Amino acid sequence: MEFTRIVIYVLVMRYRIIISACFLFFLHACSGNSPGSVKDTTLKPVDSASFQKSIIVKKESGLKTIHVFVALCDNKYQGIVPVPAKIGNGQDAATNLYWGAAFGVKTFFNKSSEWKLIEIKKNPAANILERILFKHKTKNIYLLADAYDGEYIKQTTIDFLLACSGKGMTKWPIMVRKFLLAEQQTSLLMSGMMV
Repeated sequence: MEFTRIVIYVLVMRYRIIISACFLFFLHACSGNSPGSVKDTTLKPVDSASFQKSIIVKKESGLKTIHVFVALCDNKYQGIVPVPAKIGNGQDAATNLYWGAAFGVKTFFNKSSEWKLIEIKKNPAANILERILFKHKTKNIYLLADAYDGEYIKQTTIDFLLACSGKGMTKWPIMVRKFLLAEQQTSLLMSGMMV
């Protein structure tokens, strides 16, 4: 076992430049202007200052957010090992393997005793079939999950990378703000009644 680890480590160290070059090549391939390339994003472009401001606001409020990008399982467009047609239809979020099936994102969090469903939106943006918002029941954590049409796995990856780099933001915090306002009003009423 230890020998295997050493061999893998040596190979990775020896070929790290080649591995890095391949990674950069594939990353570049996802953003090129070749036929079939993706030029737009479903995310709102942001500048560095507004991104930093949003981080500060979240820290001050104690709010934590999670954004999950799900490219739906798609037998037709993704070149995967085929799954049964009902769960492999990338244009039907309700029964899709990664979204609505037994262990899909939406089903998993709906069944969880730790998360509360706040909102569901159908077709909130281009290529997104469904968006769901959950709040953790005991912590100030929100989870937003987007179900992308399975045909647009490339777009999903680009949006994920843009979000990770701070170059794009989803407008979903507006939904959170509405919910927080309602929650604060409720807690003020309850604390007023307790006093």
